[in-house]
Amino acid sequence: MLEGKFHYAQVLESSNDTAAALIRSGSGSGTLVLAEEQTKGRGRGGNQWSCPSGQGLLFSLVLEPDLDRSRWSRLALAAGVALAEVLDKSGLSAEMKWPNDIWLNGKKCAGVLVEGCEDFVIIGMGVNVSVLEFPAALNATSLLKESGEQIEREALLADLVQAIIAWGSRCDADFSAVVDAVNLRCAMRGEMIQLQQNGVLRSGMMAGVSEDGYLMLENDGKIEMIAQADAIRLLKS
Repeated sequence: MLEGKFHYAQVLESSNDTAAALIRSGSGSGTLVLAEEQTKGRGRGGNQWSCPSGQGLLFSLVLEPDLDRSRWSRLALAAGVALAEVLDKSGLSAEMKWPNDIWLNGKKCAGVLVEGCEDFVIIGMGVNVSVLEFPAALNATSLLKESGEQIEREALLADLVQAIIAWGSRCDADFSAVVDAVNLRCAMRGEMIQLQQNGVLRSGMMAGVSEDGYLMLENDGKIEMIAQADAIRLLKS
């Protein structure tokens, strides 16, 4: 049974930071932080995440996984699968851009940020729900733009929390099920990509996700496992 606090705010700097503060003050697994707007929202690598007030689903869920700390990063993939599964029910076919973005029709609609705090994991997620206009430089979209229908955020949140918990519980002995689900939806699989790793640009064919959750980069028939990378993009032919 999950026991935690529910914290709602019109404006927060960061739902993940608020969740961490709640953990340090005694909150535990099941704590949920929800905000209409974040002024210092961030994604992986410190990238900024912003969404107009009331037009997104911005939340952080605290869990205490029965999982070795070295495997906590797997929860980002599990959370992505959870969102994709929930979107399926709304008639939206989502892809996963390794390791933590969700795409609709080749554009980003959501991101996941997993962080540790003491013995807990904070799973932060930002979903563009009803945003209709984005800066030209962003390759982004929203659930409303892709479906043409307004999706109720409360129902989406309830379904998402349940799905995250369910898929998160499969990140140890049953992690192969998570990997299979990711590979079924893997964006850019079979395509030539470029990524940045420790400041060095690398390229190769995106061959999918390995049994350990790593990106598989193929060159000349050889597979290299990539545990972390930044700025992954499709190479134009």
